[in-house]
Amino acid sequence: MSAENLDRNSPSIKPKIIAEEIKQLQRKLSEIVEPYQKPISSILPEERRVETSLLFDDIEIEACYDRFSSWEGSLSKKKIRDWLNQFETILEQNIAYLLLSKLQFFSITNIESATRSLQQNLLDLLLKKDNLWQACHDDPKVALKDNEAEFKKWLRNKIIRYAELPYDAAESQYRLWGIYERSALTATSVPDGKKIRPLREYFQAGTGSHETSVFVFMDYTNASGEQLSKSLRKINQLLSKYPEWQKSLFVFMYVVESEAFRIEDIELRPQNSQTLAYNAMLHYKSTEIMRILADNQITETEYDDFIEKYCLRASEKSTVGYRNSGALTCHHYNCPNNTLPFFNKQRENWEALFRNSQTPSATRYKQLRLF
Repeated sequence: MSAENLDRNSPSIKPKIIAEEIKQLQRKLSEIVEPYQKPISSILPEERRVETSLLFDDIEIEACYDRFSSWEGSLSKKKIRDWLNQFETILEQNIAYLLLSKLQFFSITNIESATRSLQQNLLDLLLKKDNLWQACHDDPKVALKDNEAEFKKWLRNKIIRYAELPYDAAESQYRLWGIYERSALTATSVPDGKKIRPLREYFQAGTGSHETSVFVFMDYTNASGEQLSKSLRKINQLLSKYPEWQKSLFVFMYVVESEAFRIEDIELRPQNSQTLAYNAMLHYKSTEIMRILADNQITETEYDDFIEKYCLRASEKSTVGYRNSGALTCHHYNCPNNTLPFFNKQRENWEALFRNSQTPSATRYKQLRLF
């Protein structure tokens, strides 16, 4: 037997060892019972503020009202509060407010800025086209062959052809073209002949080079691609009658476009076509939205339940907008049906905040020219 074991078993050492083990057991017992010696509230999870108190007050309501001040429909601070009060619980009202505070609202000023940006994006795109530079260089009427400013002027006056989306339901484009012409084109002195016309008229006129013509279309929103798909089918019908124009470039410009949309995924489209967008569409499950929910300790399950409940309440469908677009987007004159329906759907037991209304034919483009 080792010296150590002899020592531990000696009459003088053994009681000390037992006493030490008892102390250790007492410490462990104390650690076990300690939480239960405190008030039960001290060991429960902290109560979430979003369940017990509103995240907004009159100041936040007024801030929302100010941000939506260019909305052309009926809107007031009372209407905003009444809309929020339709949600049944404090948690649901807070989720609704968070979505409202992040709603991608495009005021008239925003749209004007968007049109100027889209015009610049279009020119920047065409600056990269070698065939256009060569055509400009070969044009005897261009004085400064390699000058960028002269090239842009040549593009605006000789190459770019603004055209209608050939889909009857795309009425919103006419209103946007009116803003585009006033805000983005007036300073460039573009003659009336360069403004929006039906694509068929350009094809029938037969003027300009087929290889260098650039046909430009524009609308506010593209989320599902449904309207564009229908327009592309009609464009292809025209191209089958006028096949010489298939070599032209077709550019589709949008104020806001879904990040999930890709024109390349549309089977029937002109061979040489692409889209330009001023801004990416905010989706109801975009990273920005999910982060603000997490910051307020709102789980994704709670959010999903909220979305389904109030989409059903407002539209009798659980879909999150047209073709499940799930957008959080609103323009100064209309809240598109791509947006979550509890923002824009009106029912007997649900009051919309922003009414959804397509631009009627009576307010088409020619009636919207204000210059």
